[in-house]
Amino acid sequence: MGKKSRAKQSSKTLTTINKNKKELTKLAVELFKMCIYSPSHQEEWDYYLKIHSAVENFRKRHVEGINYVSSTTDKRNLSLPVFKTWLFENGVEQNFVKLHDFEDIKEFGLIATEDIKIDQSIVTVPRQLMITHEDVKTSYLKDLIAGNEVLSVMPNVCLALFLHFEKYNPESKYKPYLDILPREFNTTLYFTPEEMKYLRGSTALSSAVQQYKSIVRQFTLLYQVFNGNHQQNDVACLNAAGREMFTFDAYRWCVSAVTTRQNKIPALKPENADDEDGLSTLAMIPLWDMFNHDIGPMSTAYNAQTNQLECFAMRDFAKDEQVTICYGGRCNSDLLIHNGFVFSNNPFDKVRIRLGISTQDPLYKKKVQLLSRVKCEANGLFAICSMNGNLPTSPQLLSFLRVFHMNEGELNEWIAKSDTELNYLSEVYISGPVHFSADIKMWEYLENRVNLLLLQFKKNFEDVETLLRNDTISSRAKLSLKLRIEEQRVLTECAGFCRQFRLDLQQKSSNILSNCDSDTSRTEVEALSRIAFEDPKMVNMKLVGAELAKHDSMSTHLQNLELNSSGNVGEKSMDSTEEVRSASEATENV
Repeated sequence: MGKKSRAKQSSKTLTTINKNKKELTKLAVELFKMCIYSPSHQEEWDYYLKIHSAVENFRKRHVEGINYVSSTTDKRNLSLPVFKTWLFENGVEQNFVKLHDFEDIKEFGLIATEDIKIDQSIVTVPRQLMITHEDVKTSYLKDLIAGNEVLSVMPNVCLALFLHFEKYNPESKYKPYLDILPREFNTTLYFTPEEMKYLRGSTALSSAVQQYKSIVRQFTLLYQVFNGNHQQNDVACLNAAGREMFTFDAYRWCVSAVTTRQNKIPALKPENADDEDGLSTLAMIPLWDMFNHDIGPMSTAYNAQTNQLECFAMRDFAKDEQVTICYGGRCNSDLLIHNGFVFSNNPFDKVRIRLGISTQDPLYKKKVQLLSRVKCEANGLFAICSMNGNLPTSPQLLSFLRVFHMNEGELNEWIAKSDTELNYLSEVYISGPVHFSADIKMWEYLENRVNLLLLQFKKNFEDVETLLRNDTISSRAKLSLKLRIEEQRVLTECAGFCRQFRLDLQQKSSNILSNCDSDTSRTEVEALSRIAFEDPKMVNMKLVGAELAKHDSMSTHLQNLELNSSGNVGEKSMDSTEEVRSASEATENV
């Protein structure tokens, strides 16, 4: 009787599991449909709340229906000795550095074991220890990838999926590495609505919501693959624990592990490369990815002769000091969304603002035509920075603003110009034929637009410093607040630059006009204005006339000005090594 009773119970349990899977698959389909929708800017927050609520409902139902399988130890520190041994046995070299647990930032990093000089070799990692997309495509996932439209075109999704199945493979070559990775991340994928709300008013919210929506969409598609009728043979060969434990939490972890660590290295075979040029592939690089970020020169390269990554000290480090590397010129919104931290006084920081030309504008078509020639959108997000000497503002922003303020005559004039001449539109310090009056309006417009954003910030956050000291606010919520503080700094400095630049232009324009005779032609005023702008001492008409006399004609003078302003700085080439490039920028990628 006992055996028969257990058989009935087992049959009943199986029926319940199958019923639960059908319900979950239905929920996954509904979630996918929600993620196809593109909300307007006004709908964005409510849309995010709706998706987040649906995901939380799915998570709860899913976890209740599976038998939990542990993939790692609970504490990273316990995995440290095995990880160190694994690195040594696989040929990783550490010179003058060692892993260290920085309790203040709750993160591992590397610390100097003795004084280190700039350019000294500190870490080398053989290629065979890296997890590359090139290798993933030839792994046990190859048939699944080849037969799936999403996986076949998204290398970072493949990398995340491989990471997941390796976590639940007790014999994995990479187990010591996976065990040392963080249990959770501070990417915005982990933020609750209460933590995300502090991003409202920032365009970083749009990027964070887009990232969240993309990951939910990817997860629901993959969930249907693992629990549906499509690609059953390709799925059946994967380990059972990995299939059982493919939850939203599991996928979110894998995605965050990839976005916080992925980089590009040279592809061994062009046909296996991730880019059209056949040059690079995505890779996760053990130990090297434990370095934390600081501002400095890029100091890591891939040695094609030895097939290993080589990291050099980007500056001098004292004994017991944390040794850092530079992740590249990334703004804080990207660092928060993809890496999970905010860097104070980031010289590469920028704030994206929404600008657009109304379709009701009588000159809309001509403005769009001109903007398209300089590869600039008529409606979208434009990046501004502090412009305090660290970075110029976005060339696309300057082009947009100049075209935005043009009248019909100016539009016709610029549309008739060559592509080379159109480069003047993106210059801060104009050397080409642009009226001072138009630029004065442009800089005033940008100044006012930035000041409006600052007023909105002050309205929403009267006392940010008090909020940051509030112990009831989570650390992730405080990351959102820190981002807003950094954005406020950028906007304040940008507004100051715009004001001063506008005042300088007004003064120079006033000086020029006051020294011009009534018979002075428009062409001459333009030329005199450009000369005076380049050298304010030459506002005196006699000095300007003497300068012009050095040239055979007005056209010769203008041509020389154009030639002097057309040079570009070329990229630095590398001989036997190739610089490791950051690949975490794309919002839609993973």
